[in-house]
Amino acid sequence: MRIKVVFTTDNNLVLPRDWRRYFISLLKSVFVENYSKVYTRKEYRPFVFSVWFGKDFKIDDEVFAGREISFVFSSGDPVVITNFYNGVVKLKNKKFKIGKEELNLNSIDLLPYKKIKSTKVIFKTLGICVLNDSLSNKAEFKNWYILPTDNIERFNKCLFERINDRYNFLTGMKEKHEIRLSLLKNDLIKETIVYHYGGYIRGFRGIFLLEGSIQILQFVYDYGFGIRTGQGFGLLEVVKEL
Repeated sequence: MRIKVVFTTDNNLVLPRDWRRYFISLLKSVFVENYSKVYTRKEYRPFVFSVWFGKDFKIDDEVFAGREISFVFSSGDPVVITNFYNGVVKLKNKKFKIGKEELNLNSIDLLPYKKIKSTKVIFKTLGICVLNDSLSNKAEFKNWYILPTDNIERFNKCLFERINDRYNFLTGMKEKHEIRLSLLKNDLIKETIVYHYGGYIRGFRGIFLLEGSIQILQFVYDYGFGIRTGQGFGLLEVVKEL
């Protein structure tokens, strides 16, 4: 289930490069009455989100955007979705500050529910996806963060481990599900390095094929792909079911 929240401002936005931290703070204020359920467990967050700054978005030393921001929040847990919606409604008449800018909450909409019905789905990233290789040294930036264009077989082993760890933790189920990414074309995957919490993260954006059980593909759609989903990475949209 997904909820779209639209923020507006009177002027074109100029934001810090490290903008995700402000939306993480927003989420913590939204979940203030349910904080222990969502934030005290260190393993995995039961949601994913992405922010769209509009077609005028560009990034240099700062982020430049238009006057409207779309925030999409997704979870497979109906309680989390309900708590998010109720928390956002309570903030509707308050200003949301991001850097030096103040935003107004313009609208809150529950998006149509998407039920995965196939074991093969072409997905497109909304924002950036991140995955790490647990056998690599964190100090080795290019190896710690792994892309499907680096080594597809190793990438899929990491994907299987990470997605199933999250699936077992968030759903309480014990079984493992096969999941595999296939490249449609190499040039459909773009390496992206972003500034986040004072450091850099290596990820990717693009279009790719995921194969797996219906349950695991639904999980990835609802809860996000890869790691750091609770920090604004990993939201996908369905391009086509095969």
